[in-house]
Amino acid sequence: MLIEIDERYCIGCGRCVDDCVGANLEVEGVTARAKGSCILCGHCVAVCPTGAVSIPSYDMADVEVCSPASATIDAHTLLRAIKSRRSVRDYLPNAVEQEALRLVLEAGRYTATAKNAQGCRFIVVQDELDELKRLVWSGIEDLLALPADDKPRWVKLYKPFLRDAQAGKQEFLFRNAPAVAFVAADRADDAGLAAQNMELVAASLNLGALFNGYLCRAAEELPAVKAFLQAEDRPLQICMLLGHPAVSYRRTAPRRPGDFVVK
Repeated sequence: MLIEIDERYCIGCGRCVDDCVGANLEVEGVTARAKGSCILCGHCVAVCPTGAVSIPSYDMADVEVCSPASATIDAHTLLRAIKSRRSVRDYLPNAVEQEALRLVLEAGRYTATAKNAQGCRFIVVQDELDELKRLVWSGIEDLLALPADDKPRWVKLYKPFLRDAQAGKQEFLFRNAPAVAFVAADRADDAGLAAQNMELVAASLNLGALFNGYLCRAAEELPAVKAFLQAEDRPLQICMLLGHPAVSYRRTAPRRPGDFVVK
């Protein structure tokens, strides 16, 4: 059974029926029951006033009682947090704490996905970062050494990055971040939404982040790196550098006037 409804607690109010995306629920007598296919979105669990609904294949101990967002998050405070985040390009050598990494990953895990696919794989490299760097730079070096006709077009852009890394300058792909996070997913929008939430939680933990498309492209194109990351057959959609910022910002940065259309 995909969904279980405890008859001891169900009051037949029909809220789960009204909120079911797949019209999979109905009230029969005084009790709701599942009648067909289900995408396991969990709306029935979330909307039930008595806690009668559960999904056995999920960890129900992870479910929390929530209050309306307006009661817990002030809109102006949240907007200021969004305005205050910066793309961080310089990091302290401190490792990112495991609890902080867990919270960042949880933010990604709980982000909405199309059709509730929950198909994102979240990969963090910190302890084995030196091995990731070795695989990336050696892979780029091998491709750059190929004859011109055999050389992938994308790798030519990485020649100055490799030169600087070999010269001991700051690595353009890794900066000096102690951790790198990847999101692998079939859908780019699923990965992008998850990454945005991850970055906001990282900022709330006084961590800095930098979205790095160059490193993401290299990792996706180099088979040894893709295998190391265990992304399997899912494309790497997002890459973020993570760490404690070595720079502090005193105010928000200005932006162009908003390009808004409101009808």
